[in-house]
Amino acid sequence: MTPPLSESARTLFATAIGEAEQTALLLDSSGAPLAGSYLDQSGRDISAEIGAALSGVSREVSRSMRLLSIGNWTAVVVETDAATIALAPAAEDAVVLLASSLTVPLGFVRRVLSRSVALDINWMRGRA
Repeated sequence: MTPPLSESARTLFATAIGEAEQTALLLDSSGAPLAGSYLDQSGRDISAEIGAALSGVSREVSRSMRLLSIGNWTAVVVETDAATIALAPAAEDAVVLLASSLTVPLGFVRRVLSRSVALDINWMRGRA
């Protein structure tokens, strides 16, 4: 079981997200949640489950980019029937995940993802 996050870690992305229908997580290279939260419809925090499902995704995206010879990855955005999911590499081999309602414009999703990565970088520096 993942230990509970501190209040500052749990609310790290609050200023980037604001009132939008979005949630953000910072996951380490093994998928363990470092910051943010991901609540299901009943209000239960499923951050650990999301992290477990995405463990290694950063490594796989980096590998694919290398095999395709198209440079380093900066973001992956996937639109599904239920939500828009955006991922970006973060400090120390971590990854930022942003899940947004389909009502949130894609440009806004990208902007919030960029802000979330910047928050991560500053937060990780403060933890070191």
